[in-house]
Amino acid sequence: MQTPKSAPLAAQGLSPLFDVIGLAQGGTEQLSLRRGDVLIEQGSEGDAIYFVEAGRFSVDRGGTALAEIGTGESIGEIAFFTGMPRTARVVAARDSVVLKLSRTAYDTACARDPGIASLVARDLANRLATTSARARAEPRPPQTRVVTLIPAGDEPLPHGLVPALTEAMERAGGRVVTRADAPADPSDGTGRGAVVGWLQDLERNGAQILAVADPANRDWTDLALRQSDQVLVAGHAGPAPALSELERRAFEVLPQDHRRLLILHHERPRRVTGTAAWLETRPVFMHHHAAAGATEDMDRLVRFLTGRALGYVAGGGGAFGAIHPGVYQGLRDAGATFDIFGGTSVGSAMCAGFALGLSGEEIETRTHEMFVKNKALNRLTVPRYSILDHTVLDRELQRHAPGLIEDLWYPFFAVATDLSSNTQVAIRRGPLWQAIRASAAIPGVLPPFYTEDGTMLVDGGSMDNMPYHTMHALKAGPNVIVSFEREGRQSFDVDYKRLPGRGPLLRRLVWPFGKRPPRAPGALSVVMRSLLARQAADRPDLGPLDWHIRAVPPKGANFMDWTNHADLYAAGKALVADALAEDYSPDDPRAAVMRGAG
Repeated sequence: MQTPKSAPLAAQGLSPLFDVIGLAQGGTEQLSLRRGDVLIEQGSEGDAIYFVEAGRFSVDRGGTALAEIGTGESIGEIAFFTGMPRTARVVAARDSVVLKLSRTAYDTACARDPGIASLVARDLANRLATTSARARAEPRPPQTRVVTLIPAGDEPLPHGLVPALTEAMERAGGRVVTRADAPADPSDGTGRGAVVGWLQDLERNGAQILAVADPANRDWTDLALRQSDQVLVAGHAGPAPALSELERRAFEVLPQDHRRLLILHHERPRRVTGTAAWLETRPVFMHHHAAAGATEDMDRLVRFLTGRALGYVAGGGGAFGAIHPGVYQGLRDAGATFDIFGGTSVGSAMCAGFALGLSGEEIETRTHEMFVKNKALNRLTVPRYSILDHTVLDRELQRHAPGLIEDLWYPFFAVATDLSSNTQVAIRRGPLWQAIRASAAIPGVLPPFYTEDGTMLVDGGSMDNMPYHTMHALKAGPNVIVSFEREGRQSFDVDYKRLPGRGPLLRRLVWPFGKRPPRAPGALSVVMRSLLARQAADRPDLGPLDWHIRAVPPKGANFMDWTNHADLYAAGKALVADALAEDYSPDDPRAAVMRGAG
């Protein structure tokens, strides 16, 4: 089958390799694959390149999942140009359509236009450079072009949900389709083919599609699920209903990392409860809360579905964390609307406040109450388990961060370091205060947090003090990433030979009027500097839509001195105001962050 005429592929924002198709002048073949069909076998000859027109493919090697490839991407170009055997197996993860460019067609096109070879070489070089620039492999959320909406349990979809989502999708440039919109009856082979072609044409034309299931029409619903990248399960808030047959079928087609849950509330409650029961019966990649009739909630959900959700990533830095509420409030005042929050150490605490719906001013007030008035991190202890007494901090966190993470209105994560397995973990469920406490357990300064299953967790900054990789794995779209940096190199005028040992230090405790030891950073300061040192050494491999705000604390500010929190809050707001006052292009990450601002 020859390639049908459509809009120029390069003009659709696809890989530059797609330009080869147009230059090949019809020397391509269109292939349709059903979910589970193998496109490429590992070890096979690299005799063709494939271009995904519609659909999604999973890549694995020896049973280990490596990546996903979606609409607009190419498959198999490395083996094609190097002549090496295929290094992985590629399988259709949903019903898909690809264009196949054979070796013969490519050679013919190059003979006709020698510029094709240089175009391809340039594109491959750019892709290799981008890949090599990343310090580590980074998981990405599944590409989403088609989502199927199904009800939770045997009840119908919540009343008014489809019209509200239709309006939100239209505002985002997407489209909602129902059985009534289909051009044919999908119950027979001819009609099914027509409906599949119709959906794939919508996808090829760049539309983000939300297909509404019809539980009474199994043919339409199953067809939509097989065409989908994700399934969205929606139900009324309250007790979680038993899984329906439709949900079971959907979960057989789409794995957990391609499922979302929407819990719709009659109105926004003061406090959400009961989410854990929903998640126990419905394992999903991410869940969302929304209030019926709340336009902002529907728009937020659609931003997740269409890859435009705005995230706030907060780095650790002790008392410097008071800058976060200032940055956040400055951006909110400018019109930015955040959809998901996550951080490390003190950054997790501040993001928890944002996810609780608190303003920057409210968090600033609570910062004073916790750390200045109630001295949550000021009490030394017998240094058996740590330098500081953790009990005051624990009480303050339980008071200011109650409830479960899954009951938050906004998605949230806290990054910690698991010393039981020497891995980084993103905590997304369980008591909120415990997640913050684990993420902020500065080694040596505070005791580790020990979970009921025997895991020992310490400060996330031990492995990643700026967890944008975690945010990238959860969603596509722009992010604001805030970290702390010292300005320039700092010198320490310390005579190392004069640093006293245990005896002189003990004597000074009982007789403080003797010879003073040299002024040098204390243990707390050294630990905090050590946590920030790795961040300074690593070159950030940010995404193109990530706005990295490097906050330089004012002179005189100290890692463990919370008395300057008001000045730091003001510095955060000023930092945002100055950055937004500068001229920046439409391609600047600042433009992506502020695009939804009024």
